[in-house]
Amino acid sequence: ATLDSCTSLFINSFERGMRSRANRPQVSMNSGRYTGGGGDMYPSGEYGGGGGGGEDSFSHTAYERSPGIGAKVGFSLTKLFFGPFLIFFGCMLLFYNEGWAVKTHRSLNEALDNYVPLRDPSKIDSSLDDKLVYLTEKVEVDVPAIDPDFGLQRNNALSISRNVEIYQWVEIHKKERRKLSNGETEVRHIYNYQQKWVKNPVDSGNFHRIDGHENYGQLPFRTETFTADGVRLGVYFLSNALTRQISSRSSVPASEAKKVPAGAEIAGNTIYFLTDAGTKGQITGGGGGSTAGDPNDAIDKTIVEVDGEDKIMYKVKATGKLFSVKEKALHAAAQSTSVNSQPENQVRRITGEAKVGDVRVSFTEVRCTMASVLARVKGDILSMWPSQQGPGYDIGILVSGNRSAEDMISGAQTTNHIMCWVKRAGGYVLNLIGFSMITQIISTAGDITLNWIPFLGPMSMSIINLGITFANLILATVVSLPVAAVAWIYYRPVLGISMLLGSMGLFYTASQAGGRVNRGQKVG
Repeated sequence: ATLDSCTSLFINSFERGMRSRANRPQVSMNSGRYTGGGGDMYPSGEYGGGGGGGEDSFSHTAYERSPGIGAKVGFSLTKLFFGPFLIFFGCMLLFYNEGWAVKTHRSLNEALDNYVPLRDPSKIDSSLDDKLVYLTEKVEVDVPAIDPDFGLQRNNALSISRNVEIYQWVEIHKKERRKLSNGETEVRHIYNYQQKWVKNPVDSGNFHRIDGHENYGQLPFRTETFTADGVRLGVYFLSNALTRQISSRSSVPASEAKKVPAGAEIAGNTIYFLTDAGTKGQITGGGGGSTAGDPNDAIDKTIVEVDGEDKIMYKVKATGKLFSVKEKALHAAAQSTSVNSQPENQVRRITGEAKVGDVRVSFTEVRCTMASVLARVKGDILSMWPSQQGPGYDIGILVSGNRSAEDMISGAQTTNHIMCWVKRAGGYVLNLIGFSMITQIISTAGDITLNWIPFLGPMSMSIINLGITFANLILATVVSLPVAAVAWIYYRPVLGISMLLGSMGLFYTASQAGGRVNRGQKVG
């Protein structure tokens, strides 16, 4: 009766798989079935609702056959080869991380014991040369930061950053996989298209669906940072390493710009360069313009996948439209140039709704502020103070506001402690991934030998994979703790020996548990 039940279950499962394979629609990778916001399937070539607001999406479904035995074994053997390298790097990170943490801790303690207050920053004290000094003073600059393109000067700023963005379509591609009863994998490719402000123009020719998502426009200016010269506290100039530690930014009103290009519009803290539908890619006052010279410069040659085949297409730079015939592309480019040169196509006013090709420019600054510094003084220069821990452990701390030296060092110790644990976690994760790659061969062997059995095969594989996961966690822990312990023995013997004994106890407990399981199986 049991044999008949298993046979019946196997036959039913096989029949269901064949029916699902026969009834499902065969969709190629390039045909596409388009979905809207609700995710309902539509006939090929139709869009769903999309959600509006400069955003839409579509998807297509493909089916992947399960890899053969040779491919599975080859992939597992590749992981088996690279897994030990990952474990090696994880162990190196764990070992050297303990050294970095201990040396950083000691260098900060040296700073706490050796710093000297500099009480009068308004004059140079040669007796403090090469010493670690602490002072609090207002940061000042000798030469202010200036953005020459916009005539923006800030006398009370360490730096000015010009941020240039363009409004473009962006493609977000994600996959959803679902294992089918017939052994194949259903892969649903979802393409979301959104309009966003981005740092650089996006080539819509690389989109999976170009129609309706053409990008155009160019950046009239670059994103740049302009720094002030002669940054100092009192009469003492700050080195670049100290100046970079002042990073708090605030917005600068766009009205402060003295040179606003013609056609640009100011709204709040932003300068806009706007385009019309009839002037795609042309920005008034920002360096855009009609195409001149060689007509071929107005088009780009690109390769686009159409119905599974790569075809040469010609894209008009000004409009983003694609043509399969070069002459037609040149004709469309010439028409676009003619339209763009017409005087009635003026830049549109700000309406609150951005359009593809619009550019916006904003400014931020790092203001001069009260700062507290721990650094080495040499003449009139404040720079990094070399500790006894060697290169890489120099002390140079700058924080905004009036802070005591003890608070500054305590904050640095806290940061060092947090980074130490972050790197420990990183080393442990590398070891865990390495062991997972090594033990993948066990899961592959189980999949080949058991997974074909209806019901019992997948259930057995779930149990095996769960056991392998627990084994990988134990192995990663057993390896990571001794490595950290050896590092602590090298740098801090008492704590290191304690960690090593704890790791040995965990390994002994795990081995004893495994021995009891084996003895129980033999008795059974």
